[in-house]
Amino acid sequence: MKPNCSKCKHYYITFNQDTPRGCRAYRIQSASSPLQVIRNANSGQDCLGFELKDREKEKKKKDLNDPRYWQA
Repeated sequence: MKPNCSKCKHYYITFNQDTPRGCRAYRIQSASSPLQVIRNANSGQDCLGFELKDREKEKKKKDLNDPRYWQA
């Protein structure tokens, strides 16, 4: 799966206007996406610290074939 910072548990919004995005895993703050900073530093390699947020994991567990979703 391709990393997406907004779905990562380490991503956060800072209160600094100059560097509004941050990554707790790499301990960085930047104006652009932390993934872009990490790719530039790792010569194009994707983020190795990516982990899905708990709520994103729960979304994937929903089974739409479950009859309780289809009761009128």
